[in-house]
Amino acid sequence: MKKIKFVYIALSALLMFSCEEFLDEPNPNAPDLVDAVNNLNDTDKVLNSVYNSLFNHFVVSVEEDGYRSDEGSVLNRLNPSSARLEQFQYLSQTYNEGTRFIGQRWGALYRGIFFANQTLFALDKIRPSLITDADIQTWNEQRAQALFFRGLYHFYAHSVFNEGNVIIRDVYEPDVTKRSKDVSSSEEVRAFFRKDIEEALEFLPMPSETEEGRISIGAATMILANSYLYEGTPEAMSKATELYESLRDDFGYTLETDVTKMFTTAGEFNSESIFEIPYTTAFNLELDEFDERSPQNRLAARTSHFTFQGQNFLQPSTWLIMAYEQEPIDASNPVNTIEVGDGSIDTRRVSLRASSMVMLNNDLDTPVYDQPNALQRGGLRGNALIVSVFKKYTNHDLGVANENSTSTSDRLKSGKNVTVNRLSEVLLNLAECYIKQGRLDDAITEINKIRSRWALELLDINSQIDNNALPYDQTSLMNRLMFFEKPLELSVEGHATRVIDLRRWGIAEQRYSDLSDVVYQGVFFPKPGTRNITPALARGPITSLTNPSDIVVFDGVVPTDPTEVTRMRIFTEFSEASANYSINNGYLPIPAEEVLNNDSL
Repeated sequence: MKKIKFVYIALSALLMFSCEEFLDEPNPNAPDLVDAVNNLNDTDKVLNSVYNSLFNHFVVSVEEDGYRSDEGSVLNRLNPSSARLEQFQYLSQTYNEGTRFIGQRWGALYRGIFFANQTLFALDKIRPSLITDADIQTWNEQRAQALFFRGLYHFYAHSVFNEGNVIIRDVYEPDVTKRSKDVSSSEEVRAFFRKDIEEALEFLPMPSETEEGRISIGAATMILANSYLYEGTPEAMSKATELYESLRDDFGYTLETDVTKMFTTAGEFNSESIFEIPYTTAFNLELDEFDERSPQNRLAARTSHFTFQGQNFLQPSTWLIMAYEQEPIDASNPVNTIEVGDGSIDTRRVSLRASSMVMLNNDLDTPVYDQPNALQRGGLRGNALIVSVFKKYTNHDLGVANENSTSTSDRLKSGKNVTVNRLSEVLLNLAECYIKQGRLDDAITEINKIRSRWALELLDINSQIDNNALPYDQTSLMNRLMFFEKPLELSVEGHATRVIDLRRWGIAEQRYSDLSDVVYQGVFFPKPGTRNITPALARGPITSLTNPSDIVVFDGVVPTDPTEVTRMRIFTEFSEASANYSINNGYLPIPAEEVLNNDSL
């Protein structure tokens, strides 16, 4: 059972918005509530409403950004247009201001901003009555948390909406008729949220002094560092380097070496966690699973396989599946040896990282749910070629039979935390800074810290991991980071991490074009009990689908039985994204409802 040190309990009056209401609608309870605030206990309750805003799935939008990156696929990769409308719009990069998910995301962020401004207003109200140093210190700490969230949500909006030109909401305004406001420039928004976060830094506690679920100075430093990385100028990269080095050295974070604590309930708030959303089943189970006030999350069901009562909505893309399957492990490391059925010792079929991140049909060494491996349930396969699962959001580790067998008996009500930022991201972003500064040895050192944790083959400056005839240079090492190290370590994690990376690196269109040229041939997997399973690969220029050397075969070995050969599936991925990426260029438009209800836009 999850140990709860801090539970968000907000006054019900603060949580009257449904998941599809917008801030242009009045909150009649808010003015009375703020008028009733008289002391720090009252303001802390108002602050809890800001923390509660994190429960809204659209704040981080894990599922949605999975579709609109190169890491995700929909339920039926053979026929992606059969997916739900919004899912296919994201996958095909054809979303627009009327796309429902976009409006819900905008509403979630600005609702959080509203609550943060409400908290700041309440704190300003009681400030003249505070006399003791202890009360003033508590006031400063509460204000720092509210400032952090106001800055965070503006940073999130700036990162994904309208090329960063979004609305700055810097005051609490209960009167709906006075909320119309135009967007500010990207530069103005960036300056605003940095000021909030920098002010918050002074009074936020160190991670070791922070209650689980509360914000620390480490989380604020991480967001500030990412904002400089995303800006990307030489001056900003220098500042990002300084902040990432401080996060690495000064805050007590360490890479979690016990891999059983990665993406499991037992590993929540582990040694490398910087910012984590603490979902829980401890209260409010009566709320509907699509009520964004609910402290439970839906991601376990959305990402798990039908075999385990999941919905299979967000799938790993095929290139990502294959990259995990082919990661070279360090065969000399004893953690990569396992005992097989007859008692003999053999080498793991896939890496520890792959086993922690995804379910794979050829990973017969890793338990999932109440089974020794996924294939014991017949394998992750089907007519839609559902051949893998993102494990990090499922309850695969609880020993239950499926997602409906957890304590809630409801697959759409998971209490598993969502980790937004962790030390691995710090080290990879720092490596990027070093590469761009020409410090290749330093970059490889940071990358190898992560690879060593997973017992992977380490990078060598003198020999590329996929071309040992050549040493790494600035270009090849950056390619290694962009196409392997970062996506495999942080797949569908964070706030739009992969979407933003592809966009800011300027490689998105070419990436989708390259991926759309790859032809895959899906192969039905051998039955459980067969150990000698090695994915067969063949790459070459795409000239003809009848030429086997032009096709990448994945998820098993090519069958020799003619009846099995006829059941193989040939498909491509990301052709729609390749054709349509330039429509939005990786940004979301301001939603139609905001435009309609905001007279200043």
